[in-house]
Amino acid sequence: MALNLLPIVIYILAFFTPLLIIFVGMPFQIRFMLKKGIFGVDVHKKEKPKIAEMGGIILLIAIIITSILTIILIDDPADKLSVGIFCISVTIAGIIGIIDDIFNLSALLKPFLLLFGSIPIIASGRYETKPMLPFVGETRLNIVYFILLPFIISVPANSVNMLDVFNGSMATTVILVLITIFFANMIVFQDNFSNLNLTDIFVFIMLGTLIAYWFFNRYPAKTFGGDTGSLTVGASLGVIAVMGRLEIVVIIAMIPFIMNSFGIISSVKGLFERRQMARPTKMTKDWKIESTGDPKAPITLVGLVVQEGPLHERDVVKTFNILTLVSGVFAIITAILIRVAVGVTS
Repeated sequence: MALNLLPIVIYILAFFTPLLIIFVGMPFQIRFMLKKGIFGVDVHKKEKPKIAEMGGIILLIAIIITSILTIILIDDPADKLSVGIFCISVTIAGIIGIIDDIFNLSALLKPFLLLFGSIPIIASGRYETKPMLPFVGETRLNIVYFILLPFIISVPANSVNMLDVFNGSMATTVILVLITIFFANMIVFQDNFSNLNLTDIFVFIMLGTLIAYWFFNRYPAKTFGGDTGSLTVGASLGVIAVMGRLEIVVIIAMIPFIMNSFGIISSVKGLFERRQMARPTKMTKDWKIESTGDPKAPITLVGLVVQEGPLHERDVVKTFNILTLVSGVFAIITAILIRVAVGVTS
C-alpha cells in the first residue's frame, strides 16, 4: 500500500506556517507598537521596562492564514468546513480580545461576548453530544451537553487569560496542554498519521503559533500578547476539546488554569477585572514575588505557589509548568482509561 503523504505535508505546513509568520511579523509588530506608544509596563522587573502590547494580533493573523492554507490543501469538504469553523470561532475570540485591549471591556461583558464564539460550532453541528468518560466509554448527555456547549469558548478563553500574568507563562503551559492533547488523541482514536486527523491539524497550528510566540514572550519579554493573545489561544483549546471529542481530557489537562480561575471568582464572589481587585502579590526588595497577605486579594495560583516564600518570576513560571505537566499525566491516564472503556463497550 502506497503511503499517503498529503496528511504529513498538511501537518508540516500547519506547524511551520504560523511559526514563520510570527518570527517574521512579530519584530515589526513590536517596533510599531512601541512607536505608537502602545505598551505595558512590566511591573515584575526592577527597571520597569516598556513592553509592546497586543502581540496576540500576530498570533491571530498566523492562525487565520494557516487555516486558510490548510483549507485549500484538504480534499474532504467536511474537513474543510471543520477547519473553517475552528478558524472562525478562534477569530471571534481574538476580535473580542482586540476590542478589550483597546476599550477595556467589563468583566461581565467580555465572557458574555465570548459566548458568540461557540455559535459557529453549534450552527454547523460540528460536535457530538456523547462525551467519552473513563471506565464508562461513550455517554449520552444530549440535554446537558447542549446546555454547556455555549460556554466552550468563554470558559477556557477566560481561564487562559487569568493565568497569562508572567513572562512566558501562557505559552509554556498551553504548549504542555497541547502536547497532552496530541498524545491523548493518539491513544483514544488510535491515530497513526495514515489519515488526516483534524485534532492533529489544530494542535500543530497552535503549537507552531505558541512556540514562535514564546521566543518573544519568554523572560525577559519583548511583547505581551494581551487579551487578544490569551483569548485567542484559550478559545482554540475549547474548540479542540469539543470538535476533537476530548472534553474530559482537556478539562483535566487544564486543571491549573481551572484552579486559578475558580479561586479568583470564588474568593471575590464574582467576575472582576484585575485592575478592580486587590493585588495578591508584591515584589520584594530583591525583586522576587511574594504574597501581599491582603485578605481582600483574590485567591490565585501564584498566591498559593509563593505561600512558602518569595520566588523569582522564572521560578513561578517553572512551577506553573510542573503543575501543568502533572495534570497532563493525569489527562493521559484518563485517555488510556477511555480507550479501554471504549474498547470494552464497542
